[in-house]
Amino acid sequence: METKNSLFSSALKSGLIIGAVSIVVFIIMYVADFKPVGIWMPMLIGLISLAINIVILVILFKNYRTEIGGFISFRDAFLYCLVALIIATLLSTIFTFIFIQFIEPEYYKNIMEAQKTYMENYLSGKVSDEQMTQTLEKLDEQAAKMGSIAFTLKGLIYSTVISGIIALIIAAIMKKKHEMFDNNTGGVI
Repeated sequence: METKNSLFSSALKSGLIIGAVSIVVFIIMYVADFKPVGIWMPMLIGLISLAINIVILVILFKNYRTEIGGFISFRDAFLYCLVALIIATLLSTIFTFIFIQFIEPEYYKNIMEAQKTYMENYLSGKVSDEQMTQTLEKLDEQAAKMGSIAFTLKGLIYSTVISGIIALIIAAIMKKKHEMFDNNTGGVI
């Protein structure tokens, strides 16, 4: 039972660290007035953020595995990673929701305005005015939905599913079992 408490408390700490790093990255981007606009930039930022979170998780997980003797089952590795990632997701989602609702309610609107400007410049001369208008109207519709509780919950569910997949992959790679013949106390022939 001590090991399970240790696993969950360590995973909780890891999740808080990962969530705090995500929040710091968000704040740095906000203060630097860096807006994820364009076609590739939002995906690039998402991938970089994901990579940072995975690297931190792997480092913290390796430390935990070393603390408990260097061996961990797939099940425990998966639980550790899943709990850490879900805690990080909850923390960053709650922060983002509070930020959008109370600190900077115009945040998504500003991003969507920058996206509209980008799209106008990018699509100018490539599509008809009617298609341009439709595209910009879709962006307005998306902007209206962003920041709502439903949008936040959808993002939370999506992030939880992705966290589960990442936890499975990391657990499969990082698990480490005792080998049957590691000790020299004899064994079955």
